[in-house]
Amino acid sequence: MKKAVSICIPTYKQTEYLKRCLDSILIQDFKDYELIISDDTPDDSIENFCKSVLGSFSYIYVRNTPPLGMPRNWNEAFKMASGKYIKIMHHDDFFTEVKSLSLLVNEIEKEQAAFLFCQTDVWHVKTDTHLLHSISEKQFNLMIKKPEFLFFKNMIGAPSVTIHLNNQCFFYDQQFKWLVDIDFYMQFLFNKQKVAFLPKQLVSTAHDTAGQVTTTVIDDKNIQIKEHVLLFNKIKKHAVTQKGFADFFDYLFYKHQLNTYSDLITIVPEADENKQFFVDVINNLAKFRSWKWFKKRFFESRYNNYIFKLEQFI
Repeated sequence: MKKAVSICIPTYKQTEYLKRCLDSILIQDFKDYELIISDDTPDDSIENFCKSVLGSFSYIYVRNTPPLGMPRNWNEAFKMASGKYIKIMHHDDFFTEVKSLSLLVNEIEKEQAAFLFCQTDVWHVKTDTHLLHSISEKQFNLMIKKPEFLFFKNMIGAPSVTIHLNNQCFFYDQQFKWLVDIDFYMQFLFNKQKVAFLPKQLVSTAHDTAGQVTTTVIDDKNIQIKEHVLLFNKIKKHAVTQKGFADFFDYLFYKHQLNTYSDLITIVPEADENKQFFVDVINNLAKFRSWKWFKKRFFESRYNNYIFKLEQFI
């Protein structure tokens, strides 16, 4: 008999936080789920570790040989899922309470949604501090109306805070590494799938852990420029409005000192698909720099974040 939820855990080498992830799953009061582990680790360390932690608990384990890399590893777990819903959990994230899964399932059923996300307990491991990541009602409504809002600001959070229908229609795009989750979320939004939000911190995401992708790509010039251009090309035809994209790329190119179109094409040849747009952005990089600096400071200031709450690019 098919389970209600397929909990998919893509793994790679690390076991320290994986134990916390698995322990948080095993104590859930909602038991109608299957557990799927898709492992990119080249040896049997994760396989043996899962046996020691899970014992006689029934689960599906597959080691990918050769390793698939992210996000193919994530998609591989999805392909094995038979549940009505898919709940992805990265190996260093975990449920915050025993009712986390039941609350997520009950809410997505009640809302009859295709995609649901909750608040995030953001755990910074190095300082052992916790921050709340959430979305306001205004931001949620803006995201539904203009899904491209996520291009400028990820207000959903990490994949581990989501649960969605297992319709085998939407997968993580393998051309992305940094923006792979943003693209995935926008697939639901641009295809008019109902998206809902549960304002409860039901999942904790660990940051600054060893080998985490975020730490390796967040300041990588080539990845940041390439993926934003590729995603812009992909969503441009769907976006309700293209207002703000020029300003965004102005800041991005200026930050990474990209000054010519030939430099851009060297990093991402696909920019040619929207050549005139990017040429115009680059030609205007030096113009009104002081005014652009002032605007950026204002939008990122505490006064705007707590009082005006204006969005920079939408």
